[in-house]
Amino acid sequence: MKYLETLKKERSIDRFIFLAGMILAFIGFIIPTFILKDSDGTVLKNVFGAASYFNKAPSAYNATFIVIVWLCSIAGIVLFFITKTIIGDIIVTLLALAFEIASVVSIAPSLSDIFGAYSSFYPQPVLPFFGYTSVGGYLVLLGIIVAIVGSVLGAAHIQHPSQTKAAA
Repeated sequence: MKYLETLKKERSIDRFIFLAGMILAFIGFIIPTFILKDSDGTVLKNVFGAASYFNKAPSAYNATFIVIVWLCSIAGIVLFFITKTIIGDIIVTLLALAFEIASVVSIAPSLSDIFGAYSSFYPQPVLPFFGYTSVGGYLVLLGIIVAIVGSVLGAAHIQHPSQTKAAA
C-alpha cells in the first residue's frame, strides 16, 4: 500500500494518462485484434495469431510491425513503474506510433495481394485499418492516441530550471 501512495506522489497525472493508453493498447492486442481468413475460415486473431499468420513471405514485415507495437505497449507499462521521467515514455510512444502507422499502411496491400483484389472474402480492395480490424485493433489505436496525449501533456508541463527560479 505504501508503494502505491509513493507512486501517486512521484508520478504526474500526465504519466498516468500515458499508462492508461499503454494498458489499453496492451489489452487491445490480447483480445481479437485482426479479422483474417485461414484454413478455418474467417476468425478473430489476437497479436499472436496475427503475427504467426503474417510471418511468411512476402508479408513477414507485417508480423514484425505488429509485435514491435505490442512490445512498445509492454515497455511503456514497465517504464511507468521504473522511471520518474517522461523521456522513455516519449521514445516508446514515438516507436509505437511509427510502427503502428507502418502496419496500417502495409497490412491492407498484403491482404489484397494474398486474397486477390476481388475475392469472396474481400469483395472489394481491403481498406487500410477498417477492412481487417476487430475490436482489439480499435482499442490499440485508441490506446496509442491516449499515450500520445499523455506524453505531449507531460512534455508541455516540463519547465526549465531557470523558469522556476524566475517565478520564485
